[in-house]
Amino acid sequence: MRQTIAIALSVVIVAAGSIVALAETGKPQNSTQGSSTLITNTDNYRVSQVPLAAPSAELIDATTGQILYAKQAATMRYPASIVKLMTSLIALEQVKKGQLTLHSIIPVSQAAYKVAQTPGLSVAYLDPSQRVSLQRMLELMYVVSADDAAVAVADAIGGSESAFAQMMNREAAKLHMTHTHYTNASGLQNSKQVTTAHDIGILTRYLITKYPVVLTYASMPGMDISPGNYGHTYDQLLGQYQGLNGLKTGSTSQAGYCFVGTAVRNGHHLISIVLGDSSFPNVFQDTAALLDFGFQNFHRLSLNAENTPLAQMVTVSGGANQTLPVVTHQPITALAMHHDKVSMQLSTLTQKAPIAKGQQVGDALVIVNRTVVSKVPVYAAQNDPKASFLTEAWRNLMRSAHQGSRKIVDAVVHKVQHLIG
Repeated sequence: MRQTIAIALSVVIVAAGSIVALAETGKPQNSTQGSSTLITNTDNYRVSQVPLAAPSAELIDATTGQILYAKQAATMRYPASIVKLMTSLIALEQVKKGQLTLHSIIPVSQAAYKVAQTPGLSVAYLDPSQRVSLQRMLELMYVVSADDAAVAVADAIGGSESAFAQMMNREAAKLHMTHTHYTNASGLQNSKQVTTAHDIGILTRYLITKYPVVLTYASMPGMDISPGNYGHTYDQLLGQYQGLNGLKTGSTSQAGYCFVGTAVRNGHHLISIVLGDSSFPNVFQDTAALLDFGFQNFHRLSLNAENTPLAQMVTVSGGANQTLPVVTHQPITALAMHHDKVSMQLSTLTQKAPIAKGQQVGDALVIVNRTVVSKVPVYAAQNDPKASFLTEAWRNLMRSAHQGSRKIVDAVVHKVQHLIG
């Protein structure tokens, strides 16, 4: 008798188990398993591999934005004349919008003239009688770090330097420079004007990618400031470090010595940011050490081709298909050292239907040794409309069956064990 009951109950288990299996067939699978163990804070990364004198630094791949090295990269510091990178970006954005051209004359405002007459500043000795083009103003900012040129550009575009600073802050917000605040266009010391090595890396990569003309200005060894007055670049690595083509120096007594460097070797483009060093020799020595580390120790790996579906899929809540293939609009690559473990996974678990083809649905995270070093937007490879009413009703039935059958299975198994035992 017990054997007969046990067999009957076993049939119930099999039937209930089939319902569980059927219900789980369409259950979305977690495509980012293990993501909780990832390290996303790269304030300090590979610090022991490149000893630097500077308190803050970062090295990134200009192609992908991948972080190769970071030392207190999220710590807020004074930027000094590194601010002029944002000043030039705002000016070049105005050119792109058709508000100015590189040949537009920038008036030398009274505020700019006052700066030009201030002892101890880096200036081009501009005065209101001069007719100076925007291009020349940019050259003066990059080659001799002319504070008066930066103020003149700010006044011409914003109406005042304070209004221009508001434009700078809006642009910083758009670029997700979350720890940066601007108060002026030149970089003159202000206790409220702060940034981080990481934010400067974001700005620099965007600037040189969108407006590579700045590298032309930054690679000039010097220029005539006025008749008989030739100004040499402050960049002591220019012409001395192979492949270096810029970008910007900065120094004040409070900020220390700062330098953003860019260099290209064999098609490999790196950006280094060094802040708060104790001297220009130190800041250039640290920059060379960072760039050497990048060029000598990393090789590029291809993780996924452009417009090729990723192995992982995004789940779509309420979608007709429930899972969605995704692609990127650029190749996914990573720079890695010899023993690095490199992987890639999606940041997004679920999207809500409907999804249109080409819609951004998340990011692909590039992971090196469990640390997220870059991310690439991913887009839907096809449409996924909302599921029909009948489809949703069937799915709800299966979910209910799944929950009920689980309880049945547990109860029956317990009864069978009791009878057999």
